[in-house]
Amino acid sequence: MRRIILGGLAATGAFLAIRKIAEIAGPALRKRGMEMCDQMLANMPGSFPPNRMMADLDSIKEKTARILELIEDRQVI
Repeated sequence: MRRIILGGLAATGAFLAIRKIAEIAGPALRKRGMEMCDQMLANMPGSFPPNRMMADLDSIKEKTARILELIEDRQVI
């Protein structure tokens, strides 16, 4: 019975310690992870699907902006 109680206390203490460490280090680890992902994507070739997708999104934004300018020009006249 004593072993079960000590094991439970040890497990609870370990859980609380890990939770506190994650709370403190979480934002820094998340930022570092995002930086590593950005760097990895920057090193990929241009034909890599996520890079192509981002390029397609940029071209869609440019086309949308141009269409909106044309619509605004027609409404002014």
